[in-house]
Amino acid sequence: MIFDTHMHTEFSFDSSEKIEKLLETSEKKNLGIITTEHKDLNYEEVGGFPIDFNVDEYFKAYEKHRSDRYLMGIEMGLDHRYTGELKKIADSYEFDMVIGSLHTMKGFNLSSRKYLKSMEERAFYREYLLYTKEMVEENSFINSLAHFDYPTRYSPYKELKYEDYLEEFNALFQSMVQQDVTLEMNLKRPLAGDVLDSFRSVYKGYYDCGGRFVTLASDAHTAEDIGRNFEEAQQLLDDIGLKICYYKRRKRITD
Repeated sequence: MIFDTHMHTEFSFDSSEKIEKLLETSEKKNLGIITTEHKDLNYEEVGGFPIDFNVDEYFKAYEKHRSDRYLMGIEMGLDHRYTGELKKIADSYEFDMVIGSLHTMKGFNLSSRKYLKSMEERAFYREYLLYTKEMVEENSFINSLAHFDYPTRYSPYKELKYEDYLEEFNALFQSMVQQDVTLEMNLKRPLAGDVLDSFRSVYKGYYDCGGRFVTLASDAHTAEDIGRNFEEAQQLLDDIGLKICYYKRRKRITD
């Protein structure tokens, strides 16, 4: 069964979706799902607001629904200052999957259009990819790395291409392979035009660096978005030779 490995419910600040609706929709679409609620311990410090949830209440509410087609995860915002605390949380609960995300970098909000507009494109992308590599190496307990294109969505920059930042991408992907961290394919945006060209380039580069597995992620915040753009993603991954996986009890599953 294909799993959608990244989505949010009412335990996340930016969703009001009910777990029952997700389960009903996933069954209709014949997809497994993993809920991955937001925990960004540093977000208030970058001019945002607290992004957190009660993990005990999460398990109390959703554990009863756990099955072969519904698994429980978490999305953690990575930051040097919180590595120890995040690892402690990841190790203290029976998550099926732990996603690592970069929503911030060195005290800046990566969805800040003002910040991104102030940065020179190539300098920013080089720093971002290097920082991502550092975060992967420092947080080797994560299972997957989310949405490499996150800052691009909020910036005036062109889409990332592997060949434009060979040294930085090679270093990042080699670290991911060494740490056994899977690259997520986040499908919040349709795979078409420049986005498709970017994804083809980046995931082919990942494969060339030894990456063999990818998680599929709708990043849904409403039930209707479960599995969005999966058909196009599966075709792209087949073309490259990458295998789709998900995680159960923190172990990679490829069936």
